[in-house]
Amino acid sequence: MVMKNNTSIKKVGGFLLGFGGLMAAASPTFAADFDYGMDESFFKLSYNGYVRTTVGVLLNDHKETSADDKWRMNQARATVNIDWDIKTGPLNWRVVTRVEHEHKTDYLEDLSERMEKQHDALNVLTPGTDNRGNYGRDGKKGSFMDQYETTDELMDIVREIYFDWQITDRLFARIGRQQLVWGESDFFQAMDVVHGYDFRQRLFYENNEEWRKPLFLLNFVYEVHEWDGMLNFYIRPGMDRSEDMGSNYNIEGGRWIPTPYRGVDFTQVTDAYNEDHNKGDWDDWTYGIRWNGRWGSAGYSFSYMKTFNPAPVINPNLRLNAGGDLAAFGEYYGVGDSTAVGFNPGGMPTDVALEGYGDGYTGSKLLGEWLYPEIDVFGFTVNYFSMAMDSTLSAEVAFIPNKPYNYGQLQSDLPGWGGIKEKDTLNVMLRIDKEFKWQQILGTHRPSLSSIQLFDTWIINRKKSDEIVEFASFGEEKSEHTVYLTLFTLLNYTRDTINPSLVVGTDLTNGGGFVIPAVEFVWGNDWRLKVEADLWWNDGDRKKVCGKADNNGNAANLGQDLGVSGCDKTVGDDLLGVRENDASFMDWFARDNQLVFKLTRQF
Repeated sequence: MVMKNNTSIKKVGGFLLGFGGLMAAASPTFAADFDYGMDESFFKLSYNGYVRTTVGVLLNDHKETSADDKWRMNQARATVNIDWDIKTGPLNWRVVTRVEHEHKTDYLEDLSERMEKQHDALNVLTPGTDNRGNYGRDGKKGSFMDQYETTDELMDIVREIYFDWQITDRLFARIGRQQLVWGESDFFQAMDVVHGYDFRQRLFYENNEEWRKPLFLLNFVYEVHEWDGMLNFYIRPGMDRSEDMGSNYNIEGGRWIPTPYRGVDFTQVTDAYNEDHNKGDWDDWTYGIRWNGRWGSAGYSFSYMKTFNPAPVINPNLRLNAGGDLAAFGEYYGVGDSTAVGFNPGGMPTDVALEGYGDGYTGSKLLGEWLYPEIDVFGFTVNYFSMAMDSTLSAEVAFIPNKPYNYGQLQSDLPGWGGIKEKDTLNVMLRIDKEFKWQQILGTHRPSLSSIQLFDTWIINRKKSDEIVEFASFGEEKSEHTVYLTLFTLLNYTRDTINPSLVVGTDLTNGGGFVIPAVEFVWGNDWRLKVEADLWWNDGDRKKVCGKADNNGNAANLGQDLGVSGCDKTVGDDLLGVRENDASFMDWFARDNQLVFKLTRQF
């Protein structure tokens, strides 16, 4: 076993050093300005960028694979990013290009093989049904690595392309594929929901700008000097591709699908995603308007936006309880009665289950489809520098009427798959940013920035009978208030060439949390090496419900029926994961500790 771990470490070092050779070729002379002999007031071109390699190394063994995963690479990714600034007369263009490639590590190979076993098992249960997964980002069939190969089309390479136009001394326009950020919060977004995110590669550790999905927007700012403010309004005219919409979570079963579903491909049994549903048609225009102003020394904003729910919800296939070949299949997946473990032959009243979402999913996939329903968001932000506290105080409030949640089936294999309920929701963020003068105590060469942020999701008029879950397939009921607390601090040594940082977050409602110690080393103007540890703790709330029975007295566990593992095992190789009914957000990432190395060459 030691030899195997040493081999894994050598592979990590080999990838870093090998790609480092490519980065060494990136000369500072690449960054340049060109005017081609033209009048600089009419045309000018400049660009800059970086070449980066990212390597992730697991610190825990995952029971879903037969190998010892400790010290194995779960990520080996290469990125080239170039930003172009172009001036053409009155228009200033910005083009952000990125090319990425990911190596299929041995760990990812094991996950993909496990999905093949899942596919074969489903074919036994439902012969003649197309159970092949939709690994592609837009729901199209492809290879397992399609979920990570994010630059296989021209518009993937050209992430952003827009122009700025100062139409009058008051009116400014930014037209094109861009990112628009509203709000004050960082880790848990309240107002920053104009765009979706791709969380399949690095979850939420990274800079949001890198994983936010740009959209084609008509974005305008109108200055109102008399009121010391500005009016910002945008329109998304529905010209984006399907893969640009919504946030992507690893429902394809890759490295960042939460435990216990690593290597479980839900796209083999669900459609991902329905872009034409009447509750969330991606061709519909979305839009927003915001007023930014100042009142004395305080900044504030009021805003409204029509956008799509940040996370997808499952629209279950209620036809499973209509009899025929698929009726028995429901016994294993627990689609039906929310009070029973398994399938309910009597059916479920669709008017209660879906609350206006129609009669449920009617496509070809067994379990249903994923949706991004449209939502309305009313927001308010304020920030103020307190002389007494020597700190910047910020607050953000977002009210979302009729926000969709999955609910029901809490004692089944798939909790939350009872349907969709809409509940009024209030997101509140409070933050304090402060610089501490720790030069004498810690030896830093300048004041150190620290930030504390409290984030509360309040489901207004939430009742126990609602049986709302955080996310479909995870059994912990969502409380009326879910409160997270995060702390960030950054230290700077030797003139910003050694920069340690620490991020800590905890779930004050359900327990558990994460801590991310990191250090970045800087050589000159070009080289950066960041080493971080992503560490999780949880309160062990993973209560199994195996041993309970469905309406017919049968154990409702797919893995047991397939003879893969017994229902009495705490962790097994059940192809649909391990059953539980008490896993909250921080429990999802149990045993996901890892080291991450990011080597960057800027130019």
